[in-house]
Amino acid sequence: MSSCKEKTETSRSKHYTQMERKVFLQILQKYKNVVEVKRSDATTLKDKDIAWSQICEEYNNFSLRTLQQLKKLRANLKQSQKDALTKEKQLRLATGGGSLENEAEIDLDILNIAPHLMETASVLFTSNMSEKEIQGIFKLKEQNLANKKLKHEENMNKMREKHLKYINELEIQHKKKFIN
Repeated sequence: MSSCKEKTETSRSKHYTQMERKVFLQILQKYKNVVEVKRSDATTLKDKDIAWSQICEEYNNFSLRTLQQLKKLRANLKQSQKDALTKEKQLRLATGGGSLENEAEIDLDILNIAPHLMETASVLFTSNMSEKEIQGIFKLKEQNLANKKLKHEENMNKMREKHLKYINELEIQHKKKFIN
């Protein structure tokens, strides 16, 4: 078993084979719920360090790489996946929704580990929208906001009523103690 210590020398390693990438993704799949967490509190960071040490240990049973190299591989795989998804979206939009000439290479193993890569920001406006369509969207947004505000006010009123009821109950209990 090899150590997963950080490498101090700066010699370049051989490129990853397709099999090495596949093995890495299979190992990473087991730990995705830890390493893909977005939080960065002390507990989460410690859990991530432990998970990465385990990933490195398991991977080094197959091929020798440092922890730093494996983390870089993950970052490179995710970035290439993002690039492929962007390219696919650009191709799709360029055809107006028609058939794609060149399909982008989307790796389902990477998407399974990091499904958030598929999430994109919703598009509210496009350059070919009329002024009437844009105003309609603004009206819907304003209505939704007004509805949320009304709902919030209703919830606050309910909480106030519960709070007042609780205070009254406490006052009654307090008075009963003094009477007895």
